[in-house]
Amino acid sequence: MNSPIMGYSVIILFAVMMTAITLFINKKDGNQNVDDLLTAGRRVPFGLVAASVCVAWIWTGTIMASAEAGVWFGINGGFNYAWGAVVPFMIFIPIALRLRKIMPKTTTFIEFIRERFGTKLAIVYLLFGIALVLYVCVMQAVGIAYAFEYTFHLNFKVVAFLSAVLFSSFIAMSGLKGSIYNSVFQFFIIMIVIFVTIPLIIKSVGLENMYEGMLRAATDTSHPQHNPDALNFFGSAGWMYGLSAVVIAMGQVVLSQGYYSTAAAASSSKGLFWAYLIGTIIAWLPIPMIFGNVIGGSVYHLGVSSEELGVSTGAAPYIFDYFLGSGGAIIFVVMIFMAGLTTGGNGLAGLQAMLTIDFYKRYVNKQATEKQQLTFGRGIIFALGITIGICSLFLDGVSLLTIDIFSGILFAAPTASLIIGLWSGRLNPKVSLLSIVVGLASGLAAYFMIANDDLNWFVGNMLSLFLPFLIILISLPFTNKKYDFNKLKNYQPEHKINL
Repeated sequence: MNSPIMGYSVIILFAVMMTAITLFINKKDGNQNVDDLLTAGRRVPFGLVAASVCVAWIWTGTIMASAEAGVWFGINGGFNYAWGAVVPFMIFIPIALRLRKIMPKTTTFIEFIRERFGTKLAIVYLLFGIALVLYVCVMQAVGIAYAFEYTFHLNFKVVAFLSAVLFSSFIAMSGLKGSIYNSVFQFFIIMIVIFVTIPLIIKSVGLENMYEGMLRAATDTSHPQHNPDALNFFGSAGWMYGLSAVVIAMGQVVLSQGYYSTAAAASSSKGLFWAYLIGTIIAWLPIPMIFGNVIGGSVYHLGVSSEELGVSTGAAPYIFDYFLGSGGAIIFVVMIFMAGLTTGGNGLAGLQAMLTIDFYKRYVNKQATEKQQLTFGRGIIFALGITIGICSLFLDGVSLLTIDIFSGILFAAPTASLIIGLWSGRLNPKVSLLSIVVGLASGLAAYFMIANDDLNWFVGNMLSLFLPFLIILISLPFTNKKYDFNKLKNYQPEHKINL
């Protein structure tokens, strides 16, 4: 069952399924306009938004990197991954509601930045937004490739490239609506898989054996995964990672246009609020905690060495295969494939909006018709899919958690200006730009200049997020000119809006 033929069959099956969804959407919405492609017509009900948000945040990392955190940090690894990643969503909900209230006809957060701070800063945020989505999509392709490589022994590079082309082609043709439809279908499959397979693993391993494995790892220096804090819920390394997870997820949420597009697609603000709250707190939050403790505990119980895993990201597929056999391993790969396709698709749907509205229409072809915008939006996403596939080829053997930690330094710095700028009229463009430069530079400097590898990533993440907030808050009392938010209500984009 774990043959390469089975692996390629799974890929082909999903390609057929996603093609069917695309054909259904294009047949149903034959006269699709720009707003239909980028915001699903702004008529998506609460339930679909909640499922879409949940699945879009179930990255390959939610499953594989949270399990890896359980291996790295012990009993508090999955918990710290979970709370750290969900806090930014609690910040994003008021951001989305505020933007919807003060600028009801906006599609991208770049439009707000341009109106609020000017063109120069909008270009800076556009570059950050593009880089973030490309990183997210590359990470999904890498996670999918690891799962197929461990289970079906397929070539890492081939799978990474094919998966990137698959989800980019799907979004190129079906847009945000395709992403939402696909997410809803895969939401139910992923949840069924998780809440069927995890109890089977717990039954096979035994909670007492997980505990004893962690106890041996904490007390026996010869244990392959020796960690004195394996059973210490308040272990400092795990909580340092939890704080860093806030930083990491902050940029991934606040700068990801996909979440703004999904928020704009919601049929009402009330529905948006409950959809994001339920999709993250109730549906998503338990998943990384479960995987961190069950997979991490199983690895400790077996005494699996890092050499046997190859890279600690492989802990989850290793455990599924060990305790559930070929069938369990295949189910795990299907779950990872679904998670990667939906998250990559959501990110590219947001990128499609930014590149169509904030790049093509504004800088390339200011007189572009809606048909021309549709053509560009689809073509550029397909081309970027190939770029994502090529970039992922170079990450074979790299830990997903390592990539994730470094990304926090790169993308956290711009969040302060966006968040404070939505509420305070005193923040000006010069201070905003200064805060971004100082935050990013200090975070990178700390990461590369601090010799202690157990500390440099933590300090780098903290500086990148909190230093810009400090700079801005210090500057506010010295700024007299205030921005008038009322004029944003009259903002008129250059394409038809379905309000």
